[in-house]
Amino acid sequence: MKKLVLTFVLLASVFIVMGSINAISNMEHFNFISKTGPKAPIESVYSVKYDDCITEEDLPEGFGLYTHQLTDQHVAWDYKKVSQSAKKYGASLDSTLKNLSTVDAHDFIHKTFQNAKSAVMDEDVSPIQKHYHYEIMRMCLERDKHLNQNMIGKL
Repeated sequence: MKKLVLTFVLLASVFIVMGSINAISNMEHFNFISKTGPKAPIESVYSVKYDDCITEEDLPEGFGLYTHQLTDQHVAWDYKKVSQSAKKYGASLDSTLKNLSTVDAHDFIHKTFQNAKSAVMDEDVSPIQKHYHYEIMRMCLERDKHLNQNMIGKL
């Protein structure tokens, strides 16, 4: 008789444990009723912070044509000097980004990109200045992609 009761209690406890595990795993599908209306969508912190990433569509219309002309033709001496200066700026940009938090670095890249984009859109800017600002925009695009690829899942 004791063996039968012990077996029954053991089976009942196994079913209770298994049922509770199943209930807990299905709990994410359980919807609470809200009096204020439909359930608000919950987004991750990552999507809120980084849904505004710089894409190639953000570049000005002449960017692709401009960079194509510079790479396909013999580049003049002054453009080479400006490119060297832009590389120095890129090293400075990297140094600055290393000293900032991820969110601050992301904001800094976007502000730098917008400043360069507004400078390119100005009609009084010379072609050599446009080249410099296009290089800055290209660097910001690369840094933003790199920052986002390295930070996925680390927030």
